[in-house]
Amino acid sequence: MDDQSILADFVSSSNSQSELYECEICGDSFDSSKGRGVHRAHSHSEEEIKEVLIEELQNLANELGETPSQRDMTRQGPYSVKTYQKKFGSWNGALEKADLEVNKEQSIAKSELLDELTRLSAELERTPTSRDVAEKGQYAPSNYTKKFESWNCAVREAGLEITRQRDISKDDLLAELKRLADELGHTPTVGEMRQRGKFGVRTYSKEFGSWNDTLREANLEINRRQDVDESELLGEISRLHNEFGRPPSVDIMNSDGDFAVSTYGRVFGSWNNALREAGFEVNNRSNIPELELLNALQRLGDEIGRTPTAADMEQEGQFGWATYETAFGSWNTALREAGFEPNVRGDVPETELRGELQRLKDELGHVPGRREMDDEGSFDSTTYMATFGTWNDALREADLTPNERRDIPKSDLLAELRRLADVLDRTPIRDEMESQGEFSHSVYTHRFGSWNDALIEAGLDPNKIIDPAHLDHIVRSTWELEVADLLLDLDVSYEYESLEIEYGRGRIYTPDFVTDQYIIEVKGAIYTNEKEKAEAAKSKLNDREYVVIGQEIPADIHIPWERRETVARLFA
Repeated sequence: MDDQSILADFVSSSNSQSELYECEICGDSFDSSKGRGVHRAHSHSEEEIKEVLIEELQNLANELGETPSQRDMTRQGPYSVKTYQKKFGSWNGALEKADLEVNKEQSIAKSELLDELTRLSAELERTPTSRDVAEKGQYAPSNYTKKFESWNCAVREAGLEITRQRDISKDDLLAELKRLADELGHTPTVGEMRQRGKFGVRTYSKEFGSWNDTLREANLEINRRQDVDESELLGEISRLHNEFGRPPSVDIMNSDGDFAVSTYGRVFGSWNNALREAGFEVNNRSNIPELELLNALQRLGDEIGRTPTAADMEQEGQFGWATYETAFGSWNTALREAGFEPNVRGDVPETELRGELQRLKDELGHVPGRREMDDEGSFDSTTYMATFGTWNDALREADLTPNERRDIPKSDLLAELRRLADVLDRTPIRDEMESQGEFSHSVYTHRFGSWNDALIEAGLDPNKIIDPAHLDHIVRSTWELEVADLLLDLDVSYEYESLEIEYGRGRIYTPDFVTDQYIIEVKGAIYTNEKEKAEAAKSKLNDREYVVIGQEIPADIHIPWERRETVARLFA
């Protein structure tokens, strides 16, 4: 078809005021960077993408008259630094491909870094934070930590007041607490220390164990009880819900609640668990603006004085970490977007990582999963994957068999299969379960007889790529092959998987068969997002009807599989 619709045709007018992300190769527009990324992966080769990236890098170099820095690209370039890092391995790798002189950022003199700190301090009229430097400074924050050992060392050497101190003596901490108590006329709350105190609440918790332990050490009356009944804690959540008209966030509890968030974490395991116990939905919504998510992430980083982990967000943040994974693709991508260095420490000895795996195994009584490491371990699971390749490779290095438990309920195994299918928007393959799933694919073979038998029991189509000699395209199931043969017998001209429809937050749906009059979807297994995709197709296909053959989902025309031959009536 010469007039094949493209994704840009399906952008609704309601999005006209939103920020659009244009594909650098074909010019199609998307309302999210993720949608653009999915489109590029589906529609353009790696070489096409790299050529455009290199061309824009060279254009920026010509405009500046010198090799661009990462900061230059962030401020003036059309694409993000992380795109270059992902495609070329590193920023300097991209520069080399573009025949540009590699930036030697490590050669920046201390005096230049200090001058920049002083300049930014004068501009802001306060001591800059590392996030200020990431957003407005000339150099990346990592340059300061490399040159001065820590951020505070750099601030101190620049002659500026340290706003987030470490290694503070107990006497100084207690003196500040008593000073604030005298000023207020009562024992300070967590929120009052955050708002009016000189030191962060986290600093006190690290030094004394908890806020209440700090108050005892200072001989102040405790105003946050440790022996609170669960019903009282849940009642406070309900009270704040009624007051604010929505489930309270961590910030609301800290500023307006009667109990510390850490109390909920201790009693229920995490803040989000407490919300669930109170009968409220966790903030894992998929429609939260990216800017709001990044602001919440940056605020949490400021509160705890370091790069947050996924477990930090789950326990103390405003939203669930899964929300960030949905919006940005991964937790570390969200961290980079927020100006943080990911929690993938390359300096942790492998022996220490293996030891922590063994310790957690002994504590849990079974081989830990990725989420258990994120929630209860000393390191983020991404550190293990960065060091060993995959989570299961890390387990093997620690002499552990990936999820060796044979007592895992089948329902848990099937639920994990469906979860991964929803994340990938298709049936996962064995390697994807190995690298991204909670369990090893061998567990599925052991419990179900084979990988495909497990897929079938989960209601998923086994991964079949069929390449019939009489067709000019592949098909992904025998059902699709049969429908293709029906169309050929009817002498109907069609294209296979040639149309992209955006739905959700930048996700792409590709229907099976595209004709001049109809869009035909062959539906065997029903995934959790099938209704959403179907509704998107129905609403955006103004000039053609949406036809589903097989399982019933929303459609203009539904044809049960046993009556599939009646598709001929559509073309009579």
